[in-house]
Amino acid sequence: MKAQVIGLGQRRSGTAKKTGKPYDGTSVYIMSAASDVQGHKAGEIYLNHLSSVPYPEINVGDIIDIDRNEAGFIEEITVVKPVKS
Repeated sequence: MKAQVIGLGQRRSGTAKKTGKPYDGTSVYIMSAASDVQGHKAGEIYLNHLSSVPYPEINVGDIIDIDRNEAGFIEEITVVKPVKS
């Protein structure tokens, strides 16, 4: 799925109060085309920095391609350079 990055949250890390497990991640806010809406759909993906998936540097305005596995977890993100107008 291709999407445009429209916002980046702060990187947050720590230990979850409920489970006691560590967390380290960043929220990335995206906008993408969708067949079930007119125009674009906005959403959020969470980049878990503790996972084995290496993430590229992502900036606001970048076009990214998100690959997910059968369970819906992110397997790979690649930055697609926006076309200059």
